Amino acid sequence: MSIVELASEEAERHKPARVDAVHLKLGTLSGVVKDALLFSWDLACAETPIAGCRLAIEDADGRELEVTALEIEDG
Repeated sequence: MSIVELASEEAERHKPARVDAVHLKLGTLSGVVKDALLFSWDLACAETPIAGCRLAIEDADGRELEVTALEIEDG
């Protein structure tokens, strides 16, 4: 949920543009299961400023769990 909150706050700053994608670097030792994150993404984003955006995950070694970029589409 903190990823959604962070991206939603940024989306509010860029209004009326829309967040098209959230890019995330996810380490194998981060404690986050990639498939579970992908499965729950749409539900977590529902009724937020980033509803409908996609999640792009870059696999990494180590403990990384980092939002690396937001794709913003002019609105």
